[in-house]
Amino acid sequence: MEDRRMMRLALRQGESRRVLVEAGTTVLIVAGDLALRGPLVWVAESVVAPEQRLRPEQSQVIETGGWIDLTAVEAAELVVLPPEGVQVWQKVARCFERLLGHEGGKRPAALP
Repeated sequence: MEDRRMMRLALRQGESRRVLVEAGTTVLIVAGDLALRGPLVWVAESVVAPEQRLRPEQSQVIETGGWIDLTAVEAAELVVLPPEGVQVWQKVARCFERLLGHEGGKRPAALP
């Protein structure tokens, strides 16, 4: 994937979105309740799409690249952050600053 920008999505209850992600992409839930499904993985000679439910302030790092399905169990706001090694956590902190309207304020403490 050449485009390495953050993607912000707002989904209404029951709405779904399919997104192509790279390995190491982070999905961060800002508000609402979300079911994250995929990408497809092989388990004991069967193809499986693991599913997880995420709530506000929870995140999930996608270990393998591929298509993921994002379905809002309740209206949800989320951010999809491309992989960039250690800098991912800095992007998460900046994202929260932007979403909460604290740009230009105090700098957050460095994250590991």
